[in-house]
Amino acid sequence: MSEPHTGSTRVYVDFGAIRIQSYLSRTAGLRGHRTASDALARATARRVIEDVVGHLAEVNDEAGEADGVVSIRFVPTPGMDVETHVRRLQDEVFAHLRRELPGAEFQSVWGEGEYYLNAYARQIQPRTEVGEVRHDLPATAEFPLAVPCGMCHTDPAATRGKIVGKEVWLCPDCSMRNVPRGMSKNDESSPEGRLRNSLPVNHDAPEGFETLAALGRAESGRNHLATVSVDGNAFGEFFKALVKEGGEDPRMRTWKQKISKDLSQATRQALTEATLGLALTDELDRMVVVPHVVGGDDVLVSLPADQAWAFTLAFLHQFGAAVHEATSGILEVLNGRRAERGEGVPALQAPTASAGIVFAHAGHPLTLLAEYADQCLREAKRAVRGKAASVQWRDITAEGTEQARRDPLLLSMLRTPDGEPTGTAKALSALASVPSSHRSRLAEAVRADGEITAAVIAQRVGHLKAVRPFLSPFDRRNAPPPAGIALGAALTLTRWWPCA
Repeated sequence: MSEPHTGSTRVYVDFGAIRIQSYLSRTAGLRGHRTASDALARATARRVIEDVVGHLAEVNDEAGEADGVVSIRFVPTPGMDVETHVRRLQDEVFAHLRRELPGAEFQSVWGEGEYYLNAYARQIQPRTEVGEVRHDLPATAEFPLAVPCGMCHTDPAATRGKIVGKEVWLCPDCSMRNVPRGMSKNDESSPEGRLRNSLPVNHDAPEGFETLAALGRAESGRNHLATVSVDGNAFGEFFKALVKEGGEDPRMRTWKQKISKDLSQATRQALTEATLGLALTDELDRMVVVPHVVGGDDVLVSLPADQAWAFTLAFLHQFGAAVHEATSGILEVLNGRRAERGEGVPALQAPTASAGIVFAHAGHPLTLLAEYADQCLREAKRAVRGKAASVQWRDITAEGTEQARRDPLLLSMLRTPDGEPTGTAKALSALASVPSSHRSRLAEAVRADGEITAAVIAQRVGHLKAVRPFLSPFDRRNAPPPAGIALGAALTLTRWWPCA
C-alpha cells in the first residue's frame, strides 16, 4: 500500500533495460551493437519520454542521465489511486520501449518520497533487491518450428533482410539493428554521438571491430581490441548517509536534488577526458573509443588494445577527481555531523570507480568479452571492498579464457593524486620496452621454473635492470617485489602497456 501523502511528496517511477550488455552484444558485428545502443539511447531520451507520458507525469530532473534508463515522477492528487496511476504509466512506457527495442528486457519499480534520492534509497532500491518489480519481456515463439534469426540465432525470425549482400531471415530486433545508422551517431541522445560531439576531432570511429583494432600502433599487431567495463565504488554507502541526514541546512536540500545528475555528469566528463587524452585520438584526428553503455556510473567501451591501459587509468583518475569535486562540500557536512554526534565511525570518503579490462583478438565475440570484463570488474571491486579505485585484467590471447590468479591493481599504485605515473608505472614502461620475444621467453620461464630462472635469463640477455623491480627478495620468502607486482603478472600486463 502507498504511504500517506504530504504536500511535498512525489511518486517516482523508474524503468530500465536489464542485462543490457548481453542485449547489446547479442549480434556479432559492430554495426548491430552500435545501432542497438543508439536505439536504446534514443528510445529513452527525454524529449521522447515526454511525448510518451504526456500529461500523466514528467521526466524526473533529479535523476542522472543513463542510457537505457527512464525516470519519471508525478505529484499525487487528493483521492488518487496511486498504484493504478503507476500501472497506467508503466503500460504506456513499456509499450513504447517494446516497439523500439523488440528483443530487450525491461523492468520498472516505483517509490514515494520528498526527493528522488529519498524515494530511491527507502523504497525503489529495497523493492528492486527483493524482486518487487514489474517485468516486460520479449514475446516468445508461439510456433515451435519457427525459423531462427540468421543474425543473433536467438529469437524466431519474422522478416527478411540482407547481411553483407546475402538475404537472410531476421527477428524483429535484428531487423531494427540491420539498418544504416544515418546521422544517429551524431545524435546527442546516443552514447557514441555524445562522445563524438564532445571531442575536437573530424572523423568518426570505424564501422567494424577489425578496422577499430587496426587503428592501434604497428607494433601492436593491429588486430586486438580491449573491452573495458567500469562501475562506481561505495555509492550506496554515500547515498545512504546523505538520505539519513536531515536538518534545516538549505544546502542539504540542493545536494539531494542534484547529486545524481552531478555523478552522472562525472562519468561522461571522465569518458571525454580519457578519450581526448589518448595520443592516438590527436594523431588520427578521430574517435578511437566506441562506447556501448554510458549511464550513471556504468561504462562499457571497446578500443584498440594498446590504448586500453592509458584510457582506463585516465578514466579512473578523472572520474575520481570529478566526483571529489561534486561531493567535497557534502562530505564535509556529513562527516562534521557524524563527529558531533560521536558516532565513532570512519569518515566517509568520496566514491571512486573500478574497472575490468579484457584483451582479445578483434574477432572474439563481444558478448563473451563483456561477460569476461564484468568478471574482472567484480574481482577488482571485491578486492578493495569499495574503498579505492582498482583494476583487474585478463589477456585471452596470452592466457586463455580462465582468469589467472593475481591481485587486482590499485589506481594509487600506477597514478599519483595528480594523475602522473608512479614509480611502478615507470617500471612497467621500462619492462614494456624489452623486446616482446624476450618478454615471452621470460614469462614461459616464470610459469615453468619460477622467478629465479627468469632472473638468470634476464641477466644473460641484458634485461635484469628492467626485471628487478618485479622480483621478490630471494632472502625473504613471500615478501612482495619492490614494484608491488609479481614478475609473472607484470610480463602479462606489459604485453599491452605503453613503452617509456
